[in-house]
Amino acid sequence: MWPRFGIKIGNSTLCIAYVKADGKVEVIANKQGDRVSQACVHWDGDSEIECGLTAKQKMATRPKQAVAHSFQLLQPEEDLTEDKLTSALKDVPCDYDKESFVFRLEHTIPSDKEDQDDKIVSKELSAVEVTMQLLRAELELARQFHNDADKSPIAVLSIPSYYPAAAYKLLSDAASDAGFHVAQLIVEPTAGLLCYGLGEQQQEKRQHVLSIKCGGLYSDFALYAVEHGYFIELATFGPFAIGGRQITEALVQFICDEFKRKYKLDPLESRRSLAKIRTAAANCKHTLTTMPSTQLYIDSLMDGVDFNVQMSRARFESLIQPVINNLMQQLGECLERAQQERPELKTIDHIVLLGATMQIPKLQAAVAARFPDAKLHNSQSTDEVVAIGCARQAVYLLDPQQAQLDKSDDCMLVQDDLYIWHGNDESNAQLVLSKGSILPAKIKVSLPQSGEGDAVESLGCFKLRTGTSEISAQLPETAAPTTQDGLFQLEVEVDWDNKDGNIVPLVRLSCI
Repeated sequence: MWPRFGIKIGNSTLCIAYVKADGKVEVIANKQGDRVSQACVHWDGDSEIECGLTAKQKMATRPKQAVAHSFQLLQPEEDLTEDKLTSALKDVPCDYDKESFVFRLEHTIPSDKEDQDDKIVSKELSAVEVTMQLLRAELELARQFHNDADKSPIAVLSIPSYYPAAAYKLLSDAASDAGFHVAQLIVEPTAGLLCYGLGEQQQEKRQHVLSIKCGGLYSDFALYAVEHGYFIELATFGPFAIGGRQITEALVQFICDEFKRKYKLDPLESRRSLAKIRTAAANCKHTLTTMPSTQLYIDSLMDGVDFNVQMSRARFESLIQPVINNLMQQLGECLERAQQERPELKTIDHIVLLGATMQIPKLQAAVAARFPDAKLHNSQSTDEVVAIGCARQAVYLLDPQQAQLDKSDDCMLVQDDLYIWHGNDESNAQLVLSKGSILPAKIKVSLPQSGEGDAVESLGCFKLRTGTSEISAQLPETAAPTTQDGLFQLEVEVDWDNKDGNIVPLVRLSCI
């Protein structure tokens, strides 16, 4: 049964974490020592397919033999509309057949004779097959800690919250074909909450959590209520075309402008030069998330001319400020819509950051300034949070071999706040259960007496309201209604009953 694994797979990167029997969660580093692997595959023209950093490096010179940013196409064919494909294929280096929904890789074999044309060989891969190849590379990492060759490693995988339900099956099949036993799939925001253990501590009131993800290509937001250890999804927004790609392009444009100004050469005219610039810009972006400055050097950028400039974090932040403003504006609009639909969302108690782009200090500072009263959870690397959360979820599965793909335990939650008062005086109403509370429940309340008289039948008469429904409740005849300092000391037991498909509340009162 141990260890168990959690896997995050996205358009740009993959990450795998494992948890041992003692409950400790650790991220597994790949062969290059990186804790996060590149979601890129490269075909050598024969039978070998490489994954990760080496594949990405070869992609710069042989783009027609590589597949990158493929996870956005891991969706049912009927959901891949023309607009979606047009947007997605901007970031895919190889050719893509929109009719067969496959990536077409091409390798050119030079001819031995001058009078013969070069030979072109091709290979087709679907999005599921590309995902399987990437997960096979993660399986090699998992095998360092899972030595039972007869059993598949148990894993929980993440999936973006905006993916259709049919995509769950595609990801599960790819992981199973790669060699994992898929115990469960969970959405990325939920994995983020699990990573930081939100909901594990008993809270006196409901907590509201905002999840902000900004990855390589897209960003999305999710709002949750956390109460009694349960996560209640309130709203999700996205995807939005705001991510690390825009930040990299801001650096690319800066390099091109500087090079053109200094040397009167335009690197945009050369595909090779542009590939070099994008690689350097991506490395510069990652370096400046942890270092105050870096040297941006590109050897023989164009016509044998080198490019060399000192890039400080302050200059970098000024270049990407429009991207940050765009993300924060989009976040503000989504939050405003959510608060209009759900007035209880006036306060955000916790913020969870996901995605590699959210690692940028300037972006984290913008979020912290926008929500000064919320606790910002950023102690873990934002690109590792989802994998750690998935690994923690694997611990909670008592029998993962029997777990269903996306099955959850049945439970009943209160749909509206439940209030109780004595007699007809609703001004003294007390909150019994807040929206989202789990049934059944027992709650002790101190309730003011309405002052309608001291008759026994009046003393024992109470009313409850949930939403627009109002019900009456009486103390048992054997229970003598008593007050202390003008307050009833009651125990309210709330349950539910399913009558002819209609859920109705059941309330029992007793004196303390």
